[in-house]
Amino acid sequence: MKKLSLILVMTIAASSFAQTNTLDITTVKKISTDEIVTSLKIYNNVEVILTDKELNEIQIVGGKTDVENTMVKINNGELTITSSSDDFFKDKVLVYVPSKSLATVYIHGGSSVSSTGILANEMLEVTINGDGKSTIQTSGYVNVNTIGDFPLETSAN
Repeated sequence: MKKLSLILVMTIAASSFAQTNTLDITTVKKISTDEIVTSLKIYNNVEVILTDKELNEIQIVGGKTDVENTMVKINNGELTITSSSDDFFKDKVLVYVPSKSLATVYIHGGSSVSSTGILANEMLEVTINGDGKSTIQTSGYVNVNTIGDFPLETSAN
């Protein structure tokens, strides 16, 4: 009877482990657009990484459920990215955005924007509303402002 109980417990544990692993499989969703992105707005705990890639392709990377619950809307050059959950403790979704023509970035809530290497943008206006962060590296200028009483955190990169 003890062997049967031990086997049953091990089977349940293995089954639980397999279920949690299949839910957290990394998923990549690619969105191609003909529109040139000049403005970016991000909401609800999304992490955006700006790239110098020539392709007009946005990539969303994360757990399958989180990727599926990330909404992307492009209208008149304005790209809006929103996570359906503002739960600060969940894993962040990574969104890769080409930034060749990007001029303005609005960061709302606990979202963040960074870059892969040094971007070639001449001027980038960044506005942070909330606990968001910006660590963008560019060969041009980055003007960062905050809204309200939120402190501006600077990094020495």
